Amino acid sequence: MFSYYLEIIKPGIVTGNIILIIGGFALASKHTFFNWFLFFYTILGVSCVIASACIFNNLIDCDLDKKMSRTHQRVLSKKLLPFLSVLVFACFLGILGILILGILVNFLSMILSILGFFIYVVLYTLWYKRKSIYSTLIGSFSGSMPSVIGYTAVSNNIDICSVLLFIIFIFWQMSHFYSIALMRIKDYETAKIPVFPVVKGIDITKKHIFYYIFAFIIFSLSLTLFNFLSYHFLFFSSIFNCFWLFLSYSNIKDSNNNKKITDKLFYFSIIVVTVFNFFILMDVYFEYL
Repeated sequence: MFSYYLEIIKPGIVTGNIILIIGGFALASKHTFFNWFLFFYTILGVSCVIASACIFNNLIDCDLDKKMSRTHQRVLSKKLLPFLSVLVFACFLGILGILILGILVNFLSMILSILGFFIYVVLYTLWYKRKSIYSTLIGSFSGSMPSVIGYTAVSNNIDICSVLLFIIFIFWQMSHFYSIALMRIKDYETAKIPVFPVVKGIDITKKHIFYYIFAFIIFSLSLTLFNFLSYHFLFFSSIFNCFWLFLSYSNIKDSNNNKKITDKLFYFSIIVVTVFNFFILMDVYFEYL
């Protein structure tokens, strides 16, 4: 039973968002004291809100999940947990996370978490996902929010650095999500979900992934140009970023939509976001030395 509840919070997604929180929190702490208690409360609060949003996503998309090979074995698709119990669990986690952020972090971070929840659950999952090719763009706004919340947990302020983080990870989210859409295009076609490659085609989607990665790289440069991070960060992150761009270019040149290249593009996007935030953390660490 416990494993079922663990599955519906989508621990992989929660973990991925914790990586964004760490980067944002570390960057805001660069010229101040790194508050470990605040760090813990921020991760705990945001994780609860994200877990709640993931559960609501599962509840709303249950009918779609049954149609897709990737998701038809999910807990709610197989009705392994009662609907009401799952709904109560989702509400509990969401309220708990909001209270933790509001009481133990700050009001701004709490408001941003509520906004991210609303965008993901209501605008993306409930409304745009089934109707528009631009649902991914809507979803990317919520996907970029953890980085900003990590930053505002320390700064309690929205400034140019937090805005840059938000934009940078929107571009990452778009390229990442489009890679998923290419990998699972048959599933999306079966479920009649109008993701970009289903509506616009595979070739144009590959080009858009390239454009988004290029924009991600350009805006990443701004963190160093505006003196938020060092040139060491710029150098090491650029190695991974440029290789990611090269993979995307190779994907464009592959007219057969080779699954191996698409898979590499997807998995390397995870590596990119991980090392990107790790290099932020290292940059801050060496600032303290």
